[in-house]
Amino acid sequence: MSRKIYLIRHSYAEDSRGKRDFDRQLTLEGQSTIRALGRHLINQNFNPDIILCSSSVRTTETAVNLIEELEMNEGVVEYKDVIYNASVREMLEVLNNVPNNYKSVAIIGHNPTITFFGEYLSGSIIGNMEPAGIVTIKLEKLKWNEVSQGTGIFEGYYHPNH
Repeated sequence: MSRKIYLIRHSYAEDSRGKRDFDRQLTLEGQSTIRALGRHLINQNFNPDIILCSSSVRTTETAVNLIEELEMNEGVVEYKDVIYNASVREMLEVLNNVPNNYKSVAIIGHNPTITFFGEYLSGSIIGNMEPAGIVTIKLEKLKWNEVSQGTGIFEGYYHPNH
């Protein structure tokens, strides 16, 4: 069975300016850009079984705007504190613990880890995911707990402003 991983970087967020990094909110541009991504994904057969999301304010707002645009049930989103400051190893652990009955997973996280994780899984050079960017990775005949370095196939990177 083939599976899909969608890695999404949170959308454009305000500068910290005295706020904790965790509490930064999306800007108006950020809200608009993630909704544009949602409109693009409507035509791309994007329908993950679960969306694993960092619990920071900007990633939470990214998830909410995205699922509203896609008219998805908010119950598909699961917030995970570990994704906020995760290492690639911790991101892999999150992915490896996804139930095997799920065929597709989206993860909403932060740079540089979300980009590094995409490169780790696919062996492709992604460079720098922009806010509201999405990387799609395909897995062939693997269970989630079998996913590791280089086991994914890079399918593409998309950003709504390109």
